Amino acid sequence: MLEHLLLDTLVTGLPLVVVFLGIHTVFRLRSDFDLTVEGSFALGGAVTAVALVAGIGPVLAVLAGTCAGALAGLVTAVLHFVLKVPVLLAGLVMSIGLFSVTLHVLGVPTVSLLGAMTLFGHGGDISASVLLAAIVAAVLALYGLFLRTEIGLALRVCGANPRMARSQGVDERAMTVLALVLANGLAGFGAALVVQTQGYADVNMGVGTFVAGVGAILLGELIARPDGSAIGRILICVLVGTLVYRLILVGALRIGLPAADLKGMTALTLVIAVAAHRYLGSGLRRVGRGLAREPIQAS
Repeated sequence: MLEHLLLDTLVTGLPLVVVFLGIHTVFRLRSDFDLTVEGSFALGGAVTAVALVAGIGPVLAVLAGTCAGALAGLVTAVLHFVLKVPVLLAGLVMSIGLFSVTLHVLGVPTVSLLGAMTLFGHGGDISASVLLAAIVAAVLALYGLFLRTEIGLALRVCGANPRMARSQGVDERAMTVLALVLANGLAGFGAALVVQTQGYADVNMGVGTFVAGVGAILLGELIARPDGSAIGRILICVLVGTLVYRLILVGALRIGLPAADLKGMTALTLVIAVAAHRYLGSGLRRVGRGLAREPIQAS
């Protein structure tokens, strides 16, 4: 029972780590809300599924899904800067419009990958979990290395202190475009992994992705408070939060929760995470400040 619970959590949760890492890029690094991920996630999965059914190799299919998601993020950036639409509204418009685009890509509401060659072949959950863990570890490592580069530092500074970033000559517009493209590219990449683990792509698969991502991020920040670099904290919080979020949902299904209630469970998880982050998180910070001020007694 416990083994199946953990395997289900890994198989369904690890692909979402990549997606929620993209959401973190805009939500935390840029302090903004980009609902495009709801559409880019479904679009990336649809493009990947259609490519696999057409006989294109799994690696190229994943690349195609990633590019589709990144392109959606670029269009959001164009709406924001050219038409002066706020990111939140531009993302909402894109998430609605991409539903029709995804449906055209699929041709039907759901496309099965039965008989198509995927990254995971015909292996079981254990082999899929190992491969997914390796892929996700590589993505997290590359993302961490990117944030240490000059461009990655500029991206972080723009979100934390835009005025200082401008004074240092950082192009804030370019960093916003980069954040949107990167976030939605990661969403497309994660969706490409999801459709290959679940065996199908669905036009509605992106619904609730943003809410789930924010909830997982807040859970991770509340549960995992590792010491070390800021980049390390980002990666660990996203990883832990995503897996805990999936563990909650998988556990709820195991004890008999109807699948139709999963979206409600996701919304409830977000509410609990926000409330806990608001009250328990502030309490922990006050305790930490109190301990920092307390003098050390000599024994």
